[in-house]
Amino acid sequence: MQTEPLPAALEPLPVGYRALFSRLLAVVREDERFRAFWLSGSLARGVADAGSDLDVILAIRDDDFDGHAESWRDWLATITPVLLARQIPDMPGSFYSLTTDCLRLDVVVEPVSRLATTPFRRRIVVVDHDGLDAQVPPPVDRAGPDLERMAFLVEEFYRTMANFPPAVVAREDWLLGIMGVQSHRQMLYELFVQANQPLPPMGVKQWSSKLTPEQRSVLEELPPLDVVPGVLIEAMRATADAWQTAGRATLEAAGVAWPAELAAATRAYFDAEISRWV
Repeated sequence: MQTEPLPAALEPLPVGYRALFSRLLAVVREDERFRAFWLSGSLARGVADAGSDLDVILAIRDDDFDGHAESWRDWLATITPVLLARQIPDMPGSFYSLTTDCLRLDVVVEPVSRLATTPFRRRIVVVDHDGLDAQVPPPVDRAGPDLERMAFLVEEFYRTMANFPPAVVAREDWLLGIMGVQSHRQMLYELFVQANQPLPPMGVKQWSSKLTPEQRSVLEELPPLDVVPGVLIEAMRATADAWQTAGRATLEAAGVAWPAELAAATRAYFDAEISRWV
């Protein structure tokens, strides 16, 4: 019997995904409840690589949706053994899973009647018994930067920076300090990403792709973190410097005023308190 060719979108995935996909396809084809099968996620966006998941969407007959939602674990067991599988929050019958080969299979199941309002607009048809793909709305234009969020991130950085001397240095809680500095850097990352919107659709695990080369350099050149007090304090200072320079330039380039008084007062307080405790 001739083997059905695999979709070209699967080629970037590790070889183990080919057998997993073929088994999933066979199970779906044999089950009349499922009326359509699409690839989604990075596969549908054309940006999949070796770190991508096998993301799929299935359309199921409305009358069969509740039954599948109650028994999806049993259905999954007919496809592959798994190490874990969890329902996607607020999406009965849909799940993400990790197979015993550590492959990642994520499945969204939608009743046929909801296809016209689905939030999952980018998909590649694998099986379509009833011409359902025509009901899927086209992708919407992506929004630009969220200026309120950008302003909030700056204010939140300085608010939490003011807590570093008493909560970390005075208490000598250097583990807290490491977590705090890391969160401050993550907020700067988010500020950069917001400024770059709209970005091409991409997955949550694709971090560096969301940055410009200059933004990436700012974050990569920050000093490493360590529980050694002096090293950690200098890492916090360097992070604050990055906010003052690259963060300020990013905010102002988006047309949002820099909170100069907040920034100056917080930095002066930080320096004075560090000198008092160290």
